[in-house]
Amino acid sequence: MNKFLVAIGILFIIFVTGVIEADDVYEYKNAISVSGMTSEEEVSANPEGNNSVEDVLPELEMHYVNTEVVKGNKVEIYREYEIYRNEANEVIKKVPTENYEYLEYWR
Repeated sequence: MNKFLVAIGILFIIFVTGVIEADDVYEYKNAISVSGMTSEEEVSANPEGNNSVEDVLPELEMHYVNTEVVKGNKVEIYREYEIYRNEANEVIKKVPTENYEYLEYWR
């Protein structure tokens, strides 16, 4: 019986908290403004032909670096790069990251 009363008490607390939070959200839902403009005033923030490196999302690619022999096994080393491309799929910027991958081939 005690477990039942504890469960009912916890559910009651969750219910009261939900009602209080829902009332706050309902009260302030129209007061929240992200841009400070109404939806009629908002325009596109990314005009065509004005793409910079900051506007382009990078693609992550692994590039071959070197091959070494470790303990008699062949190990290929690959490094991850952030590749920035424009709309014509030309590389704008290539930034190396700190991530490496090692493929080991047993002999």
